[in-house]
Amino acid sequence: MNSLDEISKVLQKNNNILITSHVNLDGDGIGSELALYFILKKLKKNPIILNQSKLPKIYDFLPGSNKVQYLKDNYIDTKSIDVGIVLDCSNVKRIGKTYEIFKNIKTIINIDHHTSNENFGDLNYVDSSVSSVGEIIYELSRFINIDLLDEDISTCLFTAIITDTGSFRYSNVSSKTFKIASDLTSKGITLHLIADNIYNRNTYSGLKLLGEALSTLETDDSNYVSWMNITRKMLNNTKARDEEIEGIIDIATTLDNTEISVLFRETKDNKIKISFRSKGNFDVNKFAGKFKGGGHPNASGCLCSGKMYKIKEKIISELLNDIKKLGCKN
Repeated sequence: MNSLDEISKVLQKNNNILITSHVNLDGDGIGSELALYFILKKLKKNPIILNQSKLPKIYDFLPGSNKVQYLKDNYIDTKSIDVGIVLDCSNVKRIGKTYEIFKNIKTIINIDHHTSNENFGDLNYVDSSVSSVGEIIYELSRFINIDLLDEDISTCLFTAIITDTGSFRYSNVSSKTFKIASDLTSKGITLHLIADNIYNRNTYSGLKLLGEALSTLETDDSNYVSWMNITRKMLNNTKARDEEIEGIIDIATTLDNTEISVLFRETKDNKIKISFRSKGNFDVNKFAGKFKGGGHPNASGCLCSGKMYKIKEKIISELLNDIKKLGCKN
């Protein structure tokens, strides 16, 4: 793995820098992108954020959210780009169609915290011990200049951390995470407004979709595993957007005695996307790897083709079998 020193030198040596993250942006992806954008601006660089996916509306409160560019609206001449930075992606395919631009950039920096990262960059900084890429960007900013952090950067980084830790509820939280969060709060950020924007902006359609998803809730005999599904019909009936699915899987994990939750959902291109959450005793990253997916030990996913009911039967059956083999249940 490369060091933050090496990455810092590359960033300070070059001027035109293109930043991206994964499709279906989350708080860590967009928060880290915007924080890095402002850091590079302070270094007098020319950063551009380019994503395939539109920014979910709950993150439009973030400073600089109007600076984000989208693939379908913009043409980027790669000849003018010195360095490309990919954030929060275990493999380069996760950036979607934006890869067609990034593959022509001479130097790619890969910054991530997934254990399944494929080290696809020319420079790779992957630290699976941290809660989020937001933590890494914080460390990078401190490495470059201890006085770089301001309210805007801190707001973006706090958003990255709070969302990828489930508001500090997940097992990826460490004492270091709290120390970083404490430092960020000292920069004048408004914690209650960040939390309010992220967690208290449900739409009518989003809550209707949650109701439909909960109506499909099933569990094994002991409630150790719970699962739900969302179809395109449910999305159409509730007039909900795909981005409003975010967070629904976490509701299932609140069920008493549930340690693992699974969400099956139909995508626009008729694939089945499966999301896994674990409270700690079962590594869902390894399990998702069986289906060419991945992520974190407590949060991962995969993509399958076929009929939902068949995929659901196969995955739940194999999941329960693995749980039994490993003796995860108390």
